[in-house]
Amino acid sequence: MSELSDYRGFKYSPALTSAEHIESLQSLQIRQDDVILVTYPKSGTIWAQQIIISIYTLAGELKESHNNWEQMPWLEFSKKMDQSQRPSPRLFSSHLIPSLMPPGLNGKKTKIIYVMRNPKDIVVSYYKFRHATSSFEEFFNDYVEGNVGCSSWFDHVRAWHSACDQYNILYLTYEDMIMDLKGAVVKMCQFLGKDLSDADVDKIVKKSTFESMKKNPKANYKFLPQGHTTGEFMRKGRIGDWKNTLTVAQSETVDRLLQEKLGDINLNIICE
Repeated sequence: MSELSDYRGFKYSPALTSAEHIESLQSLQIRQDDVILVTYPKSGTIWAQQIIISIYTLAGELKESHNNWEQMPWLEFSKKMDQSQRPSPRLFSSHLIPSLMPPGLNGKKTKIIYVMRNPKDIVVSYYKFRHATSSFEEFFNDYVEGNVGCSSWFDHVRAWHSACDQYNILYLTYEDMIMDLKGAVVKMCQFLGKDLSDADVDKIVKKSTFESMKKNPKANYKFLPQGHTTGEFMRKGRIGDWKNTLTVAQSETVDRLLQEKLGDINLNIICE
């Protein structure tokens, strides 16, 4: 994909960030009460954002803002924001791999939440989100070869699951969030050390349903300028929608790569 640049094995769009900015994150001063949500694209990022922001708002530690991007900006895409001037606790989002994260995270109590989604639903969602004008077959081939923004899903998942001893990480899956949203909210609260009431947890669950978020202008990212993407940030929010797009051969290709690249890691990957 010619429109992508590469920095230390991480493919990115020059329209969104730069190698210089990503490199500058090496000097970002990390605070122990920072929280970083990490995902591969189309893995439920803005969904988890909404939950984390709601937790901190109800805990009385976060003020209301115009939109969720302002409250939980991407490390790699927020070139114009001076992170040192933000009050604590700072919430961040990121698609970066561990080797590009600020080194101050090592050995810190800083909390990282990593949300994984099955690779078959991701490739369909990713295609419709950003590459609707090219053929799906072309995009699928780029995806399995890692020639898309944020590079290989398989490498991203392996890198972050291999970092469990390096960082303070809570691992969640998109599919778990769909099947038991309240359970996922409770896990996040416990990990973040926020003792919310049952009533507050229920408020977060209600506010974080797919239907509620799609109508919420702060959370659905429709505030971004037209032309930023070719698709919606929130499309269907289902498990197994890949069956309407992937061929049997493509599905088998993903299965083979899962075994080859991640077969030695105990992952709970739910594709349907």
